[in-house]
Amino acid sequence: MMKKGFTYTPEIANDWKSVWASIGTDMTHCGRRVRDASTSSQLQCKLWIVNELSELMLFPKSVVLLGGWYANFIVPLLLEHGVSYIHNFEIDPDVKKLSYKFNKSHKENETYKCYLNNVMFEPVFNIKFKNKPDMIINTSCEHMFPMTKFKQLNRGFFSDVLYVLQSTNEDKYEDHINCVSGPEELAEQAGLVDIMFSGTKTLDNGMERFMVIGR
Repeated sequence: MMKKGFTYTPEIANDWKSVWASIGTDMTHCGRRVRDASTSSQLQCKLWIVNELSELMLFPKSVVLLGGWYANFIVPLLLEHGVSYIHNFEIDPDVKKLSYKFNKSHKENETYKCYLNNVMFEPVFNIKFKNKPDMIINTSCEHMFPMTKFKQLNRGFFSDVLYVLQSTNEDKYEDHINCVSGPEELAEQAGLVDIMFSGTKTLDNGMERFMVIGR
């Protein structure tokens, strides 16, 4: 059955309440970014992932998020999909702080952890993961160098994991430094050869998104 959302539990409600409190007081400078991370289009991207994983009968246990931002949608969706551990790598201390507010209950039960790390310049293979990751998700590929750089930096440590990558051809934004023409170019940039899914989706905001799943 196609998933249309996640269960908004009292625990999640309490966690998210603390985010709204922070952006109204001590972290007002983050307000716009939090709103941008909470749109229907952002949720569509993350639902697309778990729905395609379900179609492919793929149920990872330990997932790495590259540039997972606040991880407000993707964490509850992945946990409902059966993931046990989620490791988010970000470069912004404010993002880390707010991601822990969004996911406070998951942090406390040790299913979610956020690291400050520029994944295109600092290797992550030496992190002491609770369980070695079996999937890497990057929904921010347009903001980063091609994924081959990440793979080379980590010396083959993630060579056997499954990659879920999203990008766009929308190049009007300054921070979209690596747009692609379609899912084929996205897969080629990452050096994926065993493609299990390749597709395009038009989001509520009109943006065209591409996704590939493979090794």
